[in-house]
Amino acid sequence: MSKLEQFIARFPWVRSNAIPFAKLTKDLADCKIALVSTGGVYAPSDMPFNIIGSADVDESHREISYAVPLQDLKIAHEHFNKAFSAQDMNVIYPIERLQTLVEEFYIGGVAEINYSISGYIPNPDKLFQTGKTIATSMLAQGVDIAVIVPV
Repeated sequence: MSKLEQFIARFPWVRSNAIPFAKLTKDLADCKIALVSTGGVYAPSDMPFNIIGSADVDESHREISYAVPLQDLKIAHEHFNKAFSAQDMNVIYPIERLQTLVEEFYIGGVAEINYSISGYIPNPDKLFQTGKTIATSMLAQGVDIAVIVPV
């Protein structure tokens, strides 16, 4: 058995029988969309995620202004191959793809503040408060839909 197979066999996967569903009550073309990346993305003015040592997992989040140029964003995440994101950050933080959808009138707009967390959080219980904080911020911005980008 490979190291990856051993890791997967031991990982404490979260099982959920209930899938939350919220029916969209307006046209997609009228909706404001927010991004939530699990790629450990952060703006140059922010502290990077703490990624040293699995016992010291960083379950916090970073708020990323829509005004920050995509090429200025940084990554603090050690659990994925960054070759593709080095070529195009839209693979883990597709803000330019959302802007294209706005320009083509498929969606109404992109949130002024978008979000990133570290995708390596073995104990998801630590993430509940972070999720509530992000959701509260989205509601304050009038966000209708969150696009979660798993990395």
